[in-house]
Amino acid sequence: MDDVEGLRIEVYRTLQLAGLPLSDLPSVQASPAGGGVDVVESPELGAVIVGWACSAELLKQAADAIDREEDDHPDVQLQDETEAAMAAAIDRVLRRRGFITSVRADVPGSHQLVVTRRGTA
Repeated sequence: MDDVEGLRIEVYRTLQLAGLPLSDLPSVQASPAGGGVDVVESPELGAVIVGWACSAELLKQAADAIDREEDDHPDVQLQDETEAAMAAAIDRVLRRRGFITSVRADVPGSHQLVVTRRGTA
């Protein structure tokens, strides 16, 4: 197992232990109303990318509003505010368990976190 895969497994287990819904679990996918945490390996960054995925319905409604150039539409704001709030909560959970996190800087406006390693905690 490589380092990034091991890190992804540790992050995934920590979030699962905390009771957060993970986006790749069948219970979340079966419910279009449900959102969840995405945990994805990024070998090029030597890290794991973690972020909140809002419900498919909200994502579609926000994308439709952006397509209409309504960037201040309530659905766009709700998606952004939800992702920001969940990122803050996820960050606290991961840091509490000793992970080193930072906000993803290579995607402007992103609320995703880059988890590079587990510190000593």
